[in-house]
Amino acid sequence: MEQYIHALVLSDTHGNKGAIDAVLGQNRDVEYIFHLGDHIRDARYIDQNTRARVVCVKGNCDVGDAGNTEDTIVLMGQKILLAHGHLYKVKYSYDRLFYHARECAAAAALFGHTHRQYCEYEDGLWMVNPGSAGASHDGNICYATMLIGKMGVVPKLKTLKV
Repeated sequence: MEQYIHALVLSDTHGNKGAIDAVLGQNRDVEYIFHLGDHIRDARYIDQNTRARVVCVKGNCDVGDAGNTEDTIVLMGQKILLAHGHLYKVKYSYDRLFYHARECAAAAALFGHTHRQYCEYEDGLWMVNPGSAGASHDGNICYATMLIGKMGVVPKLKTLKV
């Protein structure tokens, strides 16, 4: 039986600790949490309130905060690219980020910025936007989960109704 790493993907939390706590309460068993920016300081709050390893990147609202605007992590042999998305202009097209992730040989590109959920598999690459956990367009709390194993990654979009 293949072993998997369980991961939680959050973006655009915008300081909404109530939303963060709700998502963490529903996902206590995750081993990794990826925070894709727009209030990177929320990643520090998450780190203090969970046992999971937190990996984060800065977003366009994180000017002046310490941290990288992009990162990659390899888990179970799968390379995962983390970016907020604003530097790739994802509000207009996912193409720039897609081709960059392909050049990096990533299995998945995780991004935020648009506040809209998106999950699609194309040419061996998952493109995943968990939506906004803290400031979604419809007021719901949006996020994603991922199973990461030697055979690949399996993302799933999720929503908590408020």
